[in-house]
Amino acid sequence: MTLNSQTPVTHVMADYARSATWERFPESVRKQAARAWLNWVACAVGAARMPAVDAAVKGALMIAQGDVPILGRPERVGLSDAALLGSLSASAHTFDDTHLSTITHPTGPVASALLACAYRLGEVGLPVSGERLLNALAIGLELECRVSCALAAGNSHPGWYMTGLSGGIGAAAAVGNLLGLSRDQMVSALGLAATQASGFRATHGSMAITFVPGIAARDGLVAAYMAAADFVCNDIAIDGRNGLLHVLTGSSDTRLITADLGARYEMLNNAYKPYPCGIVIHPAIDACLHLFHEGGVVHHDIERVDLRVHPDALNLCWRKLPDNVLDAQVSLYHWVGAALVHGAAGVGQGELKVVLDDAVRNLQERAHAVADAQLGNTQAVVIVWLRDGTVIERMTEDATGSATNPMTDAQLAAKFSGLVAPILGDGRANVLLKKCQNMSTVQSAAEILQLGAL
Repeated sequence: MTLNSQTPVTHVMADYARSATWERFPESVRKQAARAWLNWVACAVGAARMPAVDAAVKGALMIAQGDVPILGRPERVGLSDAALLGSLSASAHTFDDTHLSTITHPTGPVASALLACAYRLGEVGLPVSGERLLNALAIGLELECRVSCALAAGNSHPGWYMTGLSGGIGAAAAVGNLLGLSRDQMVSALGLAATQASGFRATHGSMAITFVPGIAARDGLVAAYMAAADFVCNDIAIDGRNGLLHVLTGSSDTRLITADLGARYEMLNNAYKPYPCGIVIHPAIDACLHLFHEGGVVHHDIERVDLRVHPDALNLCWRKLPDNVLDAQVSLYHWVGAALVHGAAGVGQGELKVVLDDAVRNLQERAHAVADAQLGNTQAVVIVWLRDGTVIERMTEDATGSATNPMTDAQLAAKFSGLVAPILGDGRANVLLKKCQNMSTVQSAAEILQLGAL
């Protein structure tokens, strides 16, 4: 296939990353950036004491010490490790946002790299306002999601973890904006980030699944700082021969990256999770919760559960009888069982005692799922067969939290408080919530890190 002979896409992306301004973004984009930020801070603080984060922090400190705080924790680490750990922590509960059409978790790499950079700039007398941070966040999210769209449309192997492929590029663009990179430097930053693209889904069910978005944050930040020091990468790393697109898709079609850039916003298709598990499970959870609360279904009466789900639900969350928390996060069968037994699907339902609970285990075994290509990625059908012969069916059309049925601002605030208060206490959690809800009034984004660290 003939490779793109037009202007390298890194030039177009660099121009956008350098020129987009908060005032020129439509209100819908400004609101989406603010919601993404609020959700990310909640997830990063809320999972800060998870075993994966404990181990990652310990490992980072074995390598090097530093002075940058970590949300939800007392330790201080180096700049690049702070970017890695913030993104890693935000994904540890599997509660982070998702661009559903590409299964990218876009905010973690970009927001974490930005907050680390903002802290460092504040330390040298160059504070980053909350509005400026959100502007850079919107830039990074848009470019990241567009790169993901190009990779997905090019039929890249589904085993690739999309966040690891595009997240570093978004982070590099965002940090490069804060650093004020020149056009040539921004082109290099994007290319350097693209050369570090990595991550595959075999890491699901292990701590390493959090490492992938962490690496993306770290690599994007490093790419921007290296470019700021005039470390040069060529301009064809994304769309040239043997570049990112060519290697992963066999093509160099950049139309989904460049088309209507600055006029149509892919980041508006980002979604925020109401449940701490793979987003492809959410339609089935919605149906099970309805059956519990509205349908009067009692788990003791269930003989069998049949599920029809979008193919991604089984491609990504196929684990039948998980025996640990990490496997359960990506188990369709666990969350169906937990929702039908407990009538809830929160952080508590992902704990090991629930995963191994006899009643939940029983329903994990009695649940049978088939992929239905006719269903959309926000849809699922759950059919419950009761012991007395009664059959009850529930279909989810638009899953809670999806772009077509988004969480409200009030629901996001409640999610924030529910995750952050157990770590920081009610008082500090409320202060941090108000700061995150009013970023336009924040003089230095480093305040968020200072408030959210222990």
